[in-house]
Amino acid sequence: MKRDWTSRSTLLVVGLILVVVNVIGLEVFARLDLTDDRVYSLSDASRELTGTLDDPLTVTAWFTDNLPAPYSGNRRFLKDKLDDYASYGGGDFQYRFVDPATDDDARREAQQAGIPPVQIQVIESDNVQVKNAWMGLQLEYGGEREVIPVIEDLSTLEYDITSAMRRLVREERPRVGFTEGHGEIPLSNMQQLAQELRRNYDVELVALADSGLVDVPPVLVVAAPADTLSQRALENLNRHVISGGRVAFFLNRVDADLQAGQAQPLSTGLEDVLSEWGLALRPNLVMDEQSSTIRVQQRQGIFNLQRQILYPFFPLVTNVDESHTMVRRLQDVALFYASTIDTTQALPPGVSRHVVMSSTPRSQTQQDFFFIQPSEEQRRFEGGPYPLAATYVGSFPDALPGEDSSATRQRSPDTRMVLVGDGDFLDESMVGTIPQNLTFALNVVDWLSQDDALLTIRAKDMTPRQLRPVPDGARPLIKYANMLGPVLIVVAIGLVRWRRRRRSTANRNTV
Repeated sequence: MKRDWTSRSTLLVVGLILVVVNVIGLEVFARLDLTDDRVYSLSDASRELTGTLDDPLTVTAWFTDNLPAPYSGNRRFLKDKLDDYASYGGGDFQYRFVDPATDDDARREAQQAGIPPVQIQVIESDNVQVKNAWMGLQLEYGGEREVIPVIEDLSTLEYDITSAMRRLVREERPRVGFTEGHGEIPLSNMQQLAQELRRNYDVELVALADSGLVDVPPVLVVAAPADTLSQRALENLNRHVISGGRVAFFLNRVDADLQAGQAQPLSTGLEDVLSEWGLALRPNLVMDEQSSTIRVQQRQGIFNLQRQILYPFFPLVTNVDESHTMVRRLQDVALFYASTIDTTQALPPGVSRHVVMSSTPRSQTQQDFFFIQPSEEQRRFEGGPYPLAATYVGSFPDALPGEDSSATRQRSPDTRMVLVGDGDFLDESMVGTIPQNLTFALNVVDWLSQDDALLTIRAKDMTPRQLRPVPDGARPLIKYANMLGPVLIVVAIGLVRWRRRRRSTANRNTV
């Protein structure tokens, strides 16, 4: 009997190739991630941070085993992420999974670490039961600890882990200040923003009018001042910018009161100083067809009925510049009585302006005379889009040089500013906590801090992409193509193979 050594050799070669590939895989890590934001791969910032660890970093994942969906998927996703960190840690990143549900000692350790149990619904024997589960992380480095109590949102998992690592590794935390003393939104009305910022920054209050103001945080947030700034406050703000400080201006250019149905331009004394730096807001209000709803009362007979209607003075902003990391992937940022950026304002030499957020093309503005009463009248706006937020980068001139100054003004080193034509979008007492508004504000602070690492991680989006709308006439074609296309392809392949076999058989018979 003749042996088929060719087949055996092929099998042997394929087996050796598989063994070699697996051996290489133990030493070399690689991943093919085809998602838009590479959500299943670590960002460059996370890789660099993990690769520069000086001491071992230990992660304890307090996670209950054998959880039902979707929590089982959370555990698998977490393990994949930790594998990625470990692959770039060079042995300095280590992790372990512990199940407190089956170990009393582990349960006590989780409680001491600040990992609480959460209640989840489990279906067993056709009955719905509520059980305790643990889904948290503890990171230890250099004798310090950071805790992520509960892992719920997988889209922020890498951001949470990398942020915790940065807090452990950094010797000094960056600082951000919120100005006060001129009717600004109090920090107590921005509790969620302050809480999120404190994860990575030291948050301080800064009284600009303080005559002894010296140690100002590198980043300042001016959130909706309602009173006129004093000369001392303007001088301190100018000194901060000239020394290279960065500022976010969230400003109301029009004072609007929905209850009273009145609105009028608002001046705070910042206008002249900002214009010297090339920043300006028009004293107008944007009306956009794409807007939030408000509740109004209507009387029908003896009854007062409440209805939800669109209110064009509360625009929902989706028109963002995707090329800018500060606003990438942002959706539905809700503004309230927003004013437009004046892009005709002359810029100082060496300063550039970049509009990052605008209204839709179906928008228009009111100026001089304001009528802000809610109305159900259907109106089609036109004239947009209008710029609502912009960044400014460059060397800014001294805005208050004084009478005896020389012809050449003092200029700042290269620095950054952000101008938004609304100051109320962060006031939780007025609008509550809106996730996209919160993300936008965090991105602004990160961008001003030149912390692009956090920006790139937070910009990742795990939301499934929506299909683009198609014309009504094309829908039947797409429908039947999906139904019949695969069948026709299989039939075509079968016909081709059948013809080839028939031709081959005919050739053999001829020979």
